[in-house]
Amino acid sequence: MIAARRWVIRLRSGEAGRDDVEALGRWRAESLAHHRAFALANAQWSMLRQAAINVATAQAPAVRKPARAVLTRRAWIGGALAASVGGAAYLAVRPPLELWPSLSELNADYRTEIGERRQIDFSNNVSVEMNTRTSLRALDAGVNPQVLNLVGGEIAVTTGKTGAALGQPFVIVAGTGRVSATQAMFDLRRDGQDVAVTCLDGGVKIECGQETATLKAGQHVSYSAQGFGAIVATDGRAVDAWRKGLLVFDNQPLAQVISEINRYRRGRIVLTSASIGHLPLDATFRLDRIDEVVPKLAHLFGLKVRTLPGGVVLLS
Repeated sequence: MIAARRWVIRLRSGEAGRDDVEALGRWRAESLAHHRAFALANAQWSMLRQAAINVATAQAPAVRKPARAVLTRRAWIGGALAASVGGAAYLAVRPPLELWPSLSELNADYRTEIGERRQIDFSNNVSVEMNTRTSLRALDAGVNPQVLNLVGGEIAVTTGKTGAALGQPFVIVAGTGRVSATQAMFDLRRDGQDVAVTCLDGGVKIECGQETATLKAGQHVSYSAQGFGAIVATDGRAVDAWRKGLLVFDNQPLAQVISEINRYRRGRIVLTSASIGHLPLDATFRLDRIDEVVPKLAHLFGLKVRTLPGGVVLLS
């Protein structure tokens, strides 16, 4: 399916030539599975594009001039969706509502799909567990890389396993920083250029620009292009609850809760009213029952539910 999506992105980028079209024809002819995968990927692209437009229409404030309303909606979703060749290319890099993987995610060495978790054990005494929608790229050669790039998503890393000889620090590049550890357990999450690090055991060193921070067990810090945030104490059990198949929320705003839930389900849940986004929620959800979340939230907060193509759900 990934190959089919790449073909769709290529053909809609405006850069495809006759050789690409002929190559696609050969690829589709290889098997019925290829033929069906391309048809499905093409249909998904069209459907998700329309879903994004529908969401933007619902979110855009009413204005008197229709032309201005269209511009507002387009700006909200990052440009004219497939209204031009450039729009299609933009969607390949920055998918609207994160409805499908970006090119950088598709080209990663290690990836997890929506709702998938994956563990990678390296012989250099390093274990990396990947959460949903996570992409990693190896930055050095070899079967057991010592330096990884977290393109996006979340990982739990264990370095220097008990009884093993300690070697060089294991390094992960994430956003504008580098995280390294010799013997530790830590959680690392990247959303765009925002990165969060939580040390669960041992010690972790983080470098960002000219600054350096060191974490010990039970500490958390965030960083971005602007530098470090404050180092704070945190409950590691809530941070890595995903490893046990759970999502734990402790008095968190509904908007933040929905943003987190969106990482684990296909499509997108959208709050159409900012006034309810601040409402607090204490809850624990099972990841293997993520589809039960929408009706539960609707019941708890008295929300109306509207379902759109592509798994998009509007809550108001």
